[in-house]
Amino acid sequence: MSADDKARTIDAILYGLIEHWYKRVAPNYVTEKDSHDLGLEPEIKRFHEPAKHRIKFARPNELDVTYGLEVRERHGLIFIVASVNNKSTGFDYRSYVDRLQKYYWRARSEKPWTEPEVDHYAFSDLLAFEPVLDKSVRVESRVRRADIVHSDFEVTEKGGDLLEERDDLFADLVDEYCLAPMKRIYAECYRESESD
Repeated sequence: MSADDKARTIDAILYGLIEHWYKRVAPNYVTEKDSHDLGLEPEIKRFHEPAKHRIKFARPNELDVTYGLEVRERHGLIFIVASVNNKSTGFDYRSYVDRLQKYYWRARSEKPWTEPEVDHYAFSDLLAFEPVLDKSVRVESRVRRADIVHSDFEVTEKGGDLLEERDDLFADLVDEYCLAPMKRIYAECYRESESD
């Protein structure tokens, strides 16, 4: 499989992850379709562009966060970029980034599967991630706009092999290693900012 084919396959996986998440949680939020009937602003939206997929949650004076998944090619390497764009007031970015780095420092050596064909792989064997500020974890500071936290995961050669052989497991890998920790740690920090 060529690098372009891998990037296209990953793009389809990222699209599917965001769509699945949206469909699973949409009944709990006012969707764009509901907003016309109810006369309320939408509380959930999803956006798809080539190689970039996002889901936004917004409740007035309460919550305003967008999660993103993107595939990028740089210097012949393929990266998955997971991001969080937070506009909720009182959110502690420093605490969020610190917790994210600590989580990934510990988790990168974990072996997440029980299936014999892949049980010997650690997360970092498949998606290389160095939890260091300004390397794999980047904070994009923007004037008069919300800052964005990006985490860059390099698809390793073994990760590319897994993608070719078992794209279902690769999708689980992205969901469990790239997206789920960002969501969980964001929720923890958000709850703490609400209680302050």
